[in-house]
Amino acid sequence: MKRATLSDLTAEPVDVLVIGGGIYGLMAARDAALRGLATVLVDRGDFGGEASHNSLKIMHGGIRYVQHLDIGRMRASARERAFWQRAAPGLIRPLDFVIPLFGHGVKGPEAFAAAAAIYRVASTGLRGPDYGGGGVIGQKAARMRLGDLAPDGLTGGGVWRDGQIIDANRLHLACLRAGVDAGLRAANHMDAVALIRMGDAVTGARLRDRLTGQDGEVHARVTLCCAGAATSGLTAPVLPNAPRGFPGFARATNIVTDRPADTQAIGIVSRSRSDAVVARGGRMYFLTPWQGRTIIGTHEAGGTDPRDPADIAAFLAEIAAASPALVPGNVLWAYQGLIPADVDDGPGGPRRQTRGTLIDHSQAGGPKGLISVMGVKYTTARLIAERAVDCAASQIGRGRADGRSFAEDLPDPGLAVFDPADEHGLADRVRTAFDDEMAQTLSDVLLRRTTLAETGQLAGSEGRNLLERTADIAARIRGWDAERRAVEVAAVRVSP
Repeated sequence: MKRATLSDLTAEPVDVLVIGGGIYGLMAARDAALRGLATVLVDRGDFGGEASHNSLKIMHGGIRYVQHLDIGRMRASARERAFWQRAAPGLIRPLDFVIPLFGHGVKGPEAFAAAAAIYRVASTGLRGPDYGGGGVIGQKAARMRLGDLAPDGLTGGGVWRDGQIIDANRLHLACLRAGVDAGLRAANHMDAVALIRMGDAVTGARLRDRLTGQDGEVHARVTLCCAGAATSGLTAPVLPNAPRGFPGFARATNIVTDRPADTQAIGIVSRSRSDAVVARGGRMYFLTPWQGRTIIGTHEAGGTDPRDPADIAAFLAEIAAASPALVPGNVLWAYQGLIPADVDDGPGGPRRQTRGTLIDHSQAGGPKGLISVMGVKYTTARLIAERAVDCAASQIGRGRADGRSFAEDLPDPGLAVFDPADEHGLADRVRTAFDDEMAQTLSDVLLRRTTLAETGQLAGSEGRNLLERTADIAARIRGWDAERRAVEVAAVRVSP
């Protein structure tokens, strides 16, 4: 799988240009290519390198939406989780969840049991064989399963099963490869610096190859902007008025710690505002087992920068207040990224949006040929992407989806399993990343073609040694001189 050159991308007009290679852009590009539309995908960084990389890695089946009485979204989530489990079985696994319940009102066992019963009935035929409908366990069983994290005053526990992404990096590659296999032309480190508007239509974008510095133009009948927090700034110059319908953004933080992994995900209640009735007046945080470690999330804070180390300290303090018995362990990595949110200055802080944004600008007083997509849930990325490509296809007279996006499985990229202490194994992994997985930089290799950074293996003196060894291998493969090698090493993020 090779990166398309600027010449490849600009050689001829295409049907669909997708800007932004997070999970929503990847799924939109795959969908368009599966329909036989000539499609180009560009990302100014690496594929899946921003908010899509920085998640709790959960595929939600929608039980939370019963608590909000949103049965339609619940059914959609259950169906989409089943899609991911079927389409990428080597990258998604079922994971049991348990949360404390309190009292005997809306936050108690009776209410949760009713919600679980509704979920079981309403999601029949949609959940997939690996996922039940959830239920309630008694106070004693809940204390046993929650262990030292069992809070005072609990009256039972809520249990259910959701999906966990084993390796999000590999899942992004699977989505990318599926698109490329269907004819997609894709390039990372390719910046869409400006949209092109001619008359009453957006007709493509000006591109800059961030690796070569070359500029060019790609002309497209429809442009899908899936660039997350950058969408508003990119689209504003071609819109007649201030962009309408775009959300605000907040910074989400999930931390990877060396706390020994449990066999289940455990919920603890924070002291901040909640958006679901199961919480006891506070937001629910989850401790999820992952690769022998524990991911804790998700903390949300206001801000427009995708990263802020202060959020990590604030999150740890909130965890300590929520569950004094919790020893989170050393922080190995912090996933941080901007997510759509309703931002306010109240004591509860920002609240993530519960629905994605899909704007056909031709229907909102703007130009033809421009559609903006901003998602909030990983699970429903395929579904929202399908709707976006439906809009694009209708603009170019190609009709609605034929179902292939849901029916087609994803190619299996395999897990990036190797021993970094083995020089040959390390060299093979680096070479494969460059030759077959579109890695272009040392950061691409270490942060998104392996899990070395996020599992803490680049930290400390041993981590530095591994970084230098990997840089030596990469320099030989790519022909980097000493100056370029030093630049690549300096760009690698090795700490939370």
